[in-house]
Amino acid sequence: MEKQIQTIDEKKFFRLPFDEGTHCLSEEILNANSKFRKPPYYYRIETSKLHFKNEVLTLSVKLPDEPKKLVYLKVTEKELLVSCNFDTDQNYLSRYAYFTLLKHMNYEDKACFKKFYWPNFFDQMTGSSKYFKITNDRRGFDIELRPKYPTFYKPGDDLLILQTKLQTQEAKTYNKISLDDLPDTDYAIGFCLADTHLSSYHSNHYPFLVPFHGLLSKDRERIKNFTCFHLSETDSNELILSQTQKELSRICFKMRELAPLSNSDWQDIFVANEEELENGKQLFKLWQQAYELILSQKHTYFFHTRGLRNVNGKPSRSWMRPCEFKKETPHLVIKRIDKGEYYKIELRFKINGKLNIPQYPNLAFFIRPKTNWLKKYLLGSFDDYLVSSFFARTQYKMAVLKPHYKGAFEDFMNSLAERYEIIEA
Repeated sequence: MEKQIQTIDEKKFFRLPFDEGTHCLSEEILNANSKFRKPPYYYRIETSKLHFKNEVLTLSVKLPDEPKKLVYLKVTEKELLVSCNFDTDQNYLSRYAYFTLLKHMNYEDKACFKKFYWPNFFDQMTGSSKYFKITNDRRGFDIELRPKYPTFYKPGDDLLILQTKLQTQEAKTYNKISLDDLPDTDYAIGFCLADTHLSSYHSNHYPFLVPFHGLLSKDRERIKNFTCFHLSETDSNELILSQTQKELSRICFKMRELAPLSNSDWQDIFVANEEELENGKQLFKLWQQAYELILSQKHTYFFHTRGLRNVNGKPSRSWMRPCEFKKETPHLVIKRIDKGEYYKIELRFKINGKLNIPQYPNLAFFIRPKTNWLKKYLLGSFDDYLVSSFFARTQYKMAVLKPHYKGAFEDFMNSLAERYEIIEA
């Protein structure tokens, strides 16, 4: 049975709509399209995935005291197409198909078929695909893109919607500022960029600046011991601060008020709610105010916090990394590379005309060169941050099959072309 290959007329598939914006089928929709129901007692349903060819997943199903049957599933953008080698057509869903789908429902009474959504990725003559590797063994059924290919856009995937009436702000040019000339003391104030990965479950804040102080080395060139973070303006009362440092500290405390996020879902992509997005815009404005001031400071660090709870007390030496804030404004560039059957889309940025590859993972509001991730460049606008964050989801490179380029993806690229340089390759 397992060697049989389906030759099914798509017109004979029964169609079940997915929950809007997902590839999930709910038990409610399944029941609304069938007279069958889950028994009130334990009912043994045995299913196994046999193969995935020409976009069709073939499964075997065994119901109590009955011979095995075959069920065929095809995932489209908005519907699940279902067929069976017994008693299913476009108007009727067989018992075998119903119980196969029911078997795949999780504790939320839903079944997700996103991993089987690969439109136009198969060779119709052979039924196989050169784009990914399919493994079917005792550890499960896996579909993996081959390493040579980046993440592919597929019709229906979310794209960044840019506001056509909102023009990207003109990037600031920061002047070279002299370092503060302060009296010699044993202690000095410094500032660290507190950052964390927004897509992590434990990440609960935007990047913000934190003042701290520590004990200087004998040559007074570096901080050898970190004393404490400043959580209020009174924490610096015993220190000698310049006017620049006092102003920068005030901005730091304003930043901290706007930084918190409530990333409470286990998800690979951080999605800000309306309030968090507005706080992000206000926080970015504070970064613009602070940036020329931070360029004048000698002791600047990067701190990967792993959550706000760690921005407290004494800074951990092993977590504090000296970093350099750069005065140049990065200019985002989109590369579109024709690979024959698909386009490869990459995000790059220019500094003084030189093209750079961004460091992954991304740092919100900033961009960093892969060659030296401790160099920080503040992006020219909040729009730039949204674009860089979008591309960071796929490690700054993605692909789109040419049949999928027309429509939503082409509109997306045209909106980018209105604001950013597009390089053809």
